[in-house]
Amino acid sequence: MSFDLNWSSEAVFSPSKARQQLAEAKDWQYIDTWLSARYGSNQTPAFERNGETLKALLALAAHNEAADEENQLLAKLKEKAVEELKAEAEADLDADILTALEETLGREGRQSLESMASLSVALGSPFNDPERLGADLAQLTKSEFDIQQQAQRVSTLQERLDSELSKLRDMLSEVRSEAFATPPSFPQKSAEWTRGTKLLSAKLVDYKERLSTASYTTEPSPSLQQVVNQEQGILKLKAVVRNVEAEVRGFQGLPCDRELALLEVERVRRELDGLKRSRDSLFEALVEKGDAGGSHGLGDGVD
Repeated sequence: MSFDLNWSSEAVFSPSKARQQLAEAKDWQYIDTWLSARYGSNQTPAFERNGETLKALLALAAHNEAADEENQLLAKLKEKAVEELKAEAEADLDADILTALEETLGREGRQSLESMASLSVALGSPFNDPERLGADLAQLTKSEFDIQQQAQRVSTLQERLDSELSKLRDMLSEVRSEAFATPPSFPQKSAEWTRGTKLLSAKLVDYKERLSTASYTTEPSPSLQQVVNQEQGILKLKAVVRNVEAEVRGFQGLPCDRELALLEVERVRRELDGLKRSRDSLFEALVEKGDAGGSHGLGDGVD
């Protein structure tokens, strides 16, 4: 933006004078613009440019702008009044048409028209087509049925939630009863558990250090002869284990108590002795019977 300024030596060396001259330059630019808009393509008449003329032109421009605003407001009010008059005329025309139509309708026609109007208002539908109103009525019935189903489901859900809430309240009252009260010795036990936890934590750290230390130690791998010797030792141990298992199977069925086991062993031993005596007597009887048969056969041969 360029201004036509006649800078004086006082304005150059005085900031207040410079600001005053700059403000006057802006006011003159506003006046020039306003005059150009008023005169249009015509040339603006020449006049003396001084402070008094600037004040007069500024006042005139302000009054002119205020008058323009008033004229614009009046124009808008006139347009609005014309529109309202047109709307009232159209409304009166529509009212006359509706009155004439209502007078020509019969009783049944009036009832049908009132029914359609009431249904349209109830459905909130701006249409007066019977098919459209029927479709809206069917949709309203469907929506009502869906809402009833949703309300029933919500009611069932509420009943279940009330039941669960009642159970939770019973459980809460049971938890708050004396059966779940903290025993008097709980603080002491808690302190003991805390001390035990700290002790175990310290031991765990110690064991981890030992394990990490032991993991770095390397043992020499055994030789082939050592492996063979260890294998022979294992085979000998297996033979000993088999012998011990055979001996242990002989004690199968005995009671765990030592005294009862001794009594059982003694009973079995007596039973074994009785069986041995029976065997010996049966063997002797067989021998005697064999001897008697042999002597009798010899006697027959002699005869």
